[in-house]
Amino acid sequence: MGLEPSNNPNHAIIWEALNLQSKPALQTLINFKLTNINDFSLPPMKTKRQSYEWYTPKGVLKSNWMAKYLHHIPALVAIFYTLDWSDSNWLNKKNELANIVSSVKAIIGERHCRVAVILLQNAAGSPATDSSSPYAPNSETETNASLSGERASILCESCDLPTKHLFVLPLNDAQLIPGYTARNHRDFLNKTNHQLLFVRHCFKTGFLLEMKNDLQAAIKAYQQSYQHLSELRFTDTNLHEIRISSAIINYKVCRVNFLLNLPRDAIAQFRRHIDLFRPRMGPKSLIFEHYAWLASQYELFGWLFESAVQQGLPAVQTQHPGFYYQQAAQFASLRRTTALHLCSAATDQHNHMLDGIDSLEIYGQRPWRAGKHSLEPPEPEREACGVEAIQYHELTKVQHHEMIIPLYSRAMAQFQRYRCPRIKQQLMVQMATEYQKAKQYQKALAVVQHVLGQYRSERWWALVSSCALLALQCASAVADVPAYVAAALEIASPRVTLAPSLKIQVFRDGLMRVLKIASVSCCLDGSADGSPWRGGGAAVRLSWPGAGAAAAASSHTPHHSEFLVLKNPSFDTLSPKTFIKVEKPEPLIDVEVFSLYLLDLLRN
Repeated sequence: MGLEPSNNPNHAIIWEALNLQSKPALQTLINFKLTNINDFSLPPMKTKRQSYEWYTPKGVLKSNWMAKYLHHIPALVAIFYTLDWSDSNWLNKKNELANIVSSVKAIIGERHCRVAVILLQNAAGSPATDSSSPYAPNSETETNASLSGERASILCESCDLPTKHLFVLPLNDAQLIPGYTARNHRDFLNKTNHQLLFVRHCFKTGFLLEMKNDLQAAIKAYQQSYQHLSELRFTDTNLHEIRISSAIINYKVCRVNFLLNLPRDAIAQFRRHIDLFRPRMGPKSLIFEHYAWLASQYELFGWLFESAVQQGLPAVQTQHPGFYYQQAAQFASLRRTTALHLCSAATDQHNHMLDGIDSLEIYGQRPWRAGKHSLEPPEPEREACGVEAIQYHELTKVQHHEMIIPLYSRAMAQFQRYRCPRIKQQLMVQMATEYQKAKQYQKALAVVQHVLGQYRSERWWALVSSCALLALQCASAVADVPAYVAAALEIASPRVTLAPSLKIQVFRDGLMRVLKIASVSCCLDGSADGSPWRGGGAAVRLSWPGAGAAAAASSHTPHHSEFLVLKNPSFDTLSPKTFIKVEKPEPLIDVEVFSLYLLDLLRN
């Protein structure tokens, strides 16, 4: 307060110095906010409670409390004021400063917020003769020192400030003055009636201690808060609120453990957290919320782990952030599966039940019974309407693939960093499948083609079979003729472990029509037998109008024997002009498949 960086160059230098952040990203930083006396205000202060005997809390953790103390209620109000000890207008300026301090204190009221005055002077002087002051007397003459001490005492008396809260700042320097106070209400509580308040007040204590950068004391308070929360009674009605509150506290415990360079403690806390809540799935109609919560927990811990590694924490091949991102992606996939199964019949007639969901007073509570922490739903019919509204929102508003694919990508980056190629290949196949479900066939084809070549070089024929089938489906969807031919020839290989009937169908209905420069139609299918084609109108048919033109553009017409005895299929893509030769020829097309195909032609 009192700085005008846009109008005064010296004030601009001070403001830039205050905002200079040289600490690591994970460390607690002091937030500075520039204001003036006319705009300075604080949220209204609640009336102090003399007793909690008849008080019933509305829930566990209030959603606005952290933001209030981080951004709205200051720990310190620093008033900058230009005043030299030998100023000719000393008396008027002293009275003006005293009025400003008095106005600030009136706004603060009884809050535990400190006020400090920083005098900006052209010449350094001593604010007081007290040896405990940050500035020791440093006057050039004994007369100036006496004047400085005398006027500093008068100023402190006029502003009703301790001498330690008066500072002198030369215009070429800047100082930071942090200060926080934590309050403790636990002496007024009893576990019979105030279990929720034990959780809340321990969390508040830990949060304020963390703001003071007293991490050792903060971790103890957070652990106490989590212990109190784990002792609460869980029901389907209050489980979501307790689950969300536990996620916030667990995040704080793990974060501070990483800051204290205690990764084993952080991992142990996370495992305990998951073991406590993983069996508690909640109502069957909202089980997708349980999987969503698990996915978010693994993702958050993976991010904390990764941030700690970036700050220098060593990780090993068997314990690194990639495992947590992988688990998060798997739970997100389970969320989609259960949501599609449970929410298919949901309608939008109860959407109004979710009004105000982003402005709830308590974390994790339902908007249709906000402010009510009960073990059983007060209105079962209203609860059923609210559940249907959540189901409809999950079905229509949530884009699951936008959550799953980035998680697989982050997991792949971690496994590549820690040299786990086979797990990375598995994740690539899963990512390609997600792209296919999201109807992003071109991306799915690019990913699966890359991993298909790796599986083929390592002779994982069962994996090659599934990847080739996926590549065939994606190439069919985007009418990519070279990729389709490559996948079809891969499937026809005797090494591939697919059913002969499927190979015949691919060879006859797909590959031969492409090679004969005829229009090819195929259809994707999700049937239980795994076949990618099915006759009838239920399947989605895709035609390739450009297939004939693409083949006709080739100047090479391959002989039929070249397709029967092609060389070892060590290729990623195939075009009508491309045939890769190796030293030892190997039949590409299964003889049994081709024989059955010829018999089928003779019968018809």
